[in-house]
Amino acid sequence: MRKSTLLNLALVLMATFMFASANAQILTSYTADESEVMYQTAGRTFRLYTLPDPIYSPTYDPATNANLGGNSQWRFVFSGLTATAPVVNNTYVAQNFVEFTNPSTTGSPFTVVVDERNTLIGCASATTRTTTINVIAAPTAEMVTADATTFCGPQAAQPMQIAFVENVPNNLAAFAFSIEEVVDRIDGSGALLGNVSTNATFLNSTVAAKPVKSGYAGFTAATPDFTLDINTSALLVANVAGVDYRTRYTYTLKKASDAGVAVADGVISAISHKSDFIQGLTSYTFTDNQVVFIVNPAPATGPIYHIPNDYAYY
Repeated sequence: MRKSTLLNLALVLMATFMFASANAQILTSYTADESEVMYQTAGRTFRLYTLPDPIYSPTYDPATNANLGGNSQWRFVFSGLTATAPVVNNTYVAQNFVEFTNPSTTGSPFTVVVDERNTLIGCASATTRTTTINVIAAPTAEMVTADATTFCGPQAAQPMQIAFVENVPNNLAAFAFSIEEVVDRIDGSGALLGNVSTNATFLNSTVAAKPVKSGYAGFTAATPDFTLDINTSALLVANVAGVDYRTRYTYTLKKASDAGVAVADGVISAISHKSDFIQGLTSYTFTDNQVVFIVNPAPATGPIYHIPNDYAYY
């Protein structure tokens, strides 16, 4: 085949590939937006991919990362991170992605540099690509409102505050969790007499939506500390058959309703969820997950007893 024909074929392949790659992402979910600052939760495995040169990998499929050119190799340069085989720091390998396991916050942010070469022609790229990864501690969440157990009589709704800590910019802070409300009748010693009501999703910030973020009512963003201020239900005294009882309102932080049975009670953030892409969804235990309010009926003063005037001594 003539050289000019080969060149024309290569140009057609390049144009076709570049059109296709402009309309697809590697493995669908990955992005090539190099302006985006990357955040990753500590301890969670992640990967970085690089798009292969279309001349040397003409049938490459971005959706599956398949059909890499047989003579193509990539070199990843990094420090402070642990890569899985076959990638070795600063060494060319026939794999266009690097997988890092158990990343630590120590030494963060990390820099990863990559370039491509082709063994058929013995030529390496004249340019490199660089990305920076901020490895951050897992998110925390806790009820910071103190228990209040000495209310006398019914009360208006009371304020509660949940505090979150995650070292991300305000616009990336979003959290998934739920709050369960349990209302019980209790005796003078606090022993359970009976349940009045249970609302498993008094508040439900789902994994799918993560509505607790900037713009959500009561949410305050001031990285790395975030708070959510909400109110209890009106605290009423339970009455059964005309009798008022001490009534306990318990608000408990739990996992979001759509977190799945395999996920333990705990908070999930937008960044921690994204960091679970390879290993699967996980949650992070609440530091303090509960606040209790007790409304007590005012004591009813009984009648005064005395010896009647007509008491019979004999």
